[in-house]
Amino acid sequence: MNPYFMHPAFIPYPYVYPVYMPPMPPQPPPPQVPQLTKKQLKAEKRKKRRLAKAEGCPRKPATSFVMFSNAHREEVKKANPTLPMIDIARKLGEMWRELDPMIRKEWEDRATSAKDEYLEAKKVWLEQRSSNINGLYKDE
Repeated sequence: MNPYFMHPAFIPYPYVYPVYMPPMPPQPPPPQVPQLTKKQLKAEKRKKRRLAKAEGCPRKPATSFVMFSNAHREEVKKANPTLPMIDIARKLGEMWRELDPMIRKEWEDRATSAKDEYLEAKKVWLEQRSSNINGLYKDE
């Protein structure tokens, strides 16, 4: 007798004979979920992260470079009318880096004074806001 062949009666566990199963009917494909592009996914993430702005809150002031750019953008546009906006921004960046330190200091002083005004306005706004909130609860 061949040692590789074992009669089912000699197998130590119960032998399960194969059962014929009829083929399953074809299933309809699952509904397709529209795939978002990378750009759309980034926009979704960005939307979720942003918080709602409080009403009446003062806006943050521009930085010294932004103030400089806003003041000189029209000059650069007139000198180079065919340049796209990104190249105009690059040109403004070059102008900022090559700016005389004394003139640059003036722009930085303007930005610092604007920031100080903003901080004062925000402090006043926060005090008004907290007093309004406290006023709501005093009557109750």
